[in-house]
Amino acid sequence: MISYKISGIFIEIGFALGLISNLLLIYLTLFHIKKVTGTYKKMVILFSTISILFATLEITARPFSHNYKHFLVFFSTNTWIESKNFRLLLVAIWAGFYLLVVAFISVQFFYRYFCLFDGAKAKQFDGWKSMFWMGYPFVPAAIYGASFYWFCMPDEYSDQSLRKIVLEYYSIEVTDLPRFVMIPYAPDGSIRWLNISFLISGLCNIFFHYSIILYCGLKMHFNIANKLKMCSKFQSDLQNQLFRALVAQSIGPTLFLVLPIAPILAVPLMSPYLGTEVSWQPGWLYSIVGLFPPFDSLAFMLIVKEYTKVLKNRFGCLMSGPSVEPTSHPSASQQPISVL
Repeated sequence: MISYKISGIFIEIGFALGLISNLLLIYLTLFHIKKVTGTYKKMVILFSTISILFATLEITARPFSHNYKHFLVFFSTNTWIESKNFRLLLVAIWAGFYLLVVAFISVQFFYRYFCLFDGAKAKQFDGWKSMFWMGYPFVPAAIYGASFYWFCMPDEYSDQSLRKIVLEYYSIEVTDLPRFVMIPYAPDGSIRWLNISFLISGLCNIFFHYSIILYCGLKMHFNIANKLKMCSKFQSDLQNQLFRALVAQSIGPTLFLVLPIAPILAVPLMSPYLGTEVSWQPGWLYSIVGLFPPFDSLAFMLIVKEYTKVLKNRFGCLMSGPSVEPTSHPSASQQPISVL
């Protein structure tokens, strides 16, 4: 239970930091920031709101997991909500919000890419079309959360198989635990299609959107120098700052979202081929996921120059570091460097 207790501490820290930093980001963007406009302003506000909801769900659902052999049991460690079914629902919604965050970041990178290299296509994100692009992430998130809820319900075989390990590690009867169970293979080696369908589709969903983040980020990095040659000297001086911004915005999803989750989902599929019996508690990694909202919002405010200026002038915060000052969105000629 040490991992569970440590996880709880990090979840609470992530929630507090995420709530404060994202509320501050929303406040500044709405009332003080003048140069982040149009579609990107909507994206910043919506993503910050999603981040707050994601952190709230995590501290409420308290997700945790245990890999045992080719089993993955995913459960809630919440102790103050009595309804087991409601705790199950919260865990499934949290899982959906996890994919929502990853998918929304991929849309942001997609938009940044077009702002930098194709102003005409970037205009496809304006007006009523922005509702489509910002609404898209909710679709794969809903599919992920729903399939998680319906495809991973426990059965008699899973409860019998996990009863001893759950009692040993968590001192609770498995049937009293609000749980989802993923067992891709039956004892005779046959495939349990519902469980394996979720695991494969979930991994594909994560890596599809993550590949968009990587592709757009790398393309922007390796081609930005040529693009800046067509810009003023002032804008060219921002190249190093923009590079640092892209590094931070690419490392965040990798470190906090993909690396903690993907191995957990992959182990049940790979366990029969590893040649060793797996039994570990990777649930504490979910607390790392909860640190992404404060990391992303704080990095954004530290990098974008206008935010640091407002914070220094209005709140007396002594912030320093690399910064990028965005320009207005509507004109395609203004978009390339300014929109982060």
